[in-house]
Amino acid sequence: MTPEWFELPVSRWSDQAVTAPLQARARATRRELLLAAARRFAAQGYHATALAQVAADGGRTKGALFFHFANKSALGWAVVDELHSSWDDVTARIAARGLDPLQTLLVVYDAQVARLVHDPIVRGGLRVMREDPGMETDRHKWVEGWRADTESLLERARVQGLVHPGTDPASVSATLLSTVVGHHYLTEVQPDGPSLWERMSTTWRALLPTLAQPGWLDGWSASGWTRRPAPDAAAHEQARREGTDRPA
Repeated sequence: MTPEWFELPVSRWSDQAVTAPLQARARATRRELLLAAARRFAAQGYHATALAQVAADGGRTKGALFFHFANKSALGWAVVDELHSSWDDVTARIAARGLDPLQTLLVVYDAQVARLVHDPIVRGGLRVMREDPGMETDRHKWVEGWRADTESLLERARVQGLVHPGTDPASVSATLLSTVVGHHYLTEVQPDGPSLWERMSTTWRALLPTLAQPGWLDGWSASGWTRRPAPDAAAHEQARREGTDRPA
């Protein structure tokens, strides 16, 4: 069956930060340690995480950890590198679908929201970027990259006549990013309230009729987007667990 245009892409390993060829066992070890580190960083913070905890959580020795990462800073950078490169892989797969710019924008935001909630690499990597002063450039890269991509898609949509001519892509992109950040904060301080996915879905239902042309809105309404399933936490976990099992 042909997948719907809004089907959610799930993060997968990119391993772009690996500088030398690794055998299957070594690659599995490295990924296991990255996952263990990301989960610790997300749960208790970058500075409060000890390398001994990461090694124990990953089921490896400290010697195995130091084989791949010279110190905690190198480990933190590796998690952040994987955050960036796995997102590049997601956006490349979305681009390959040949969607129009507004459809692409919706899928990109859905994918980002799903990663923020369910991808341990993203959750841990963001905590590292917030807490390590040396990560300021990467923090800017992550936020500004998201905003700039949003603006570019909205500008393409304007040129193609998919949104109202008076739409200001720069203003809308800044507003959208601020909205995600605000919703993310609210889901953390109000855990019994709507999820980030639900909040952003409500935002899109309110925003798109003010931006998009009637013809595009008709297709969007008929597409089943409003009934799309929420991200599957198990699918994201499985995608990150793949390739981490120790070879027999």
